[in-house]
Amino acid sequence: MGRKATPPALKVLAGTSRPDREVPDVPEFDLIDDFPSPPQHLNVDGAEMWNNLGPQLVAARVLQVVDLYSLEQLCFAWQCFRKKAKADMEATAAELTALKALFSEFGMTPASRRKVSSGGDKAPTNKFSGNGRPTKA
Repeated sequence: MGRKATPPALKVLAGTSRPDREVPDVPEFDLIDDFPSPPQHLNVDGAEMWNNLGPQLVAARVLQVVDLYSLEQLCFAWQCFRKKAKADMEATAAELTALKALFSEFGMTPASRRKVSSGGDKAPTNKFSGNGRPTKA
């Protein structure tokens, strides 16, 4: 299993974007503006994570419509983890790995947070974000 592909926006910001390596027609989905209520099957722990995390992801402009399914999966995995922890049971290595992977997908670990690009209209802070050409300051 190889490394995950770097999102195109991050390549531009890092100054490593190359037109010959661009993937044409990368799908873009609508950003979430009005965050929905938690799914009914989530228990107290899952719903709490949904209600705490979702609005923050919306505010950071990283949550797209299609991400709601992954967020639901994260909240469900979290509620299962919490249920076992409350019962004084150990989570399996596979469960912990899956949970960590889901956290990473949303930029919720220190290392992964650097790799998540927001959908906001921010001016690039990297003066070489123009493919190696200095940008006007």
